[in-house]
Amino acid sequence: MTPRGKTPSLIGGGAGASKIVKSAGKRHCKRCGKSISANGQCVEVAVPGTMGHKTYCIVCYQDIISQSKKDLAEIEAEVLAIL
Repeated sequence: MTPRGKTPSLIGGGAGASKIVKSAGKRHCKRCGKSISANGQCVEVAVPGTMGHKTYCIVCYQDIISQSKKDLAEIEAEVLAIL
């Protein structure tokens, strides 16, 4: 049987979509507490099941991406071991 439609991703969608934005006003990074100036670049991550989002500075988001890659590699290794 051939899969139908677009292949889903673990990134975004129900897991909380991320987008890089310029802040409209002063914000603080949810992880490190660093101040993000008005018009500064930051990343908004949607909180699943709510209308809210978390804001991260670019440096912290790079750390989040690195950790996500490690976690995904572990899951991939487990799946490949089953196959």
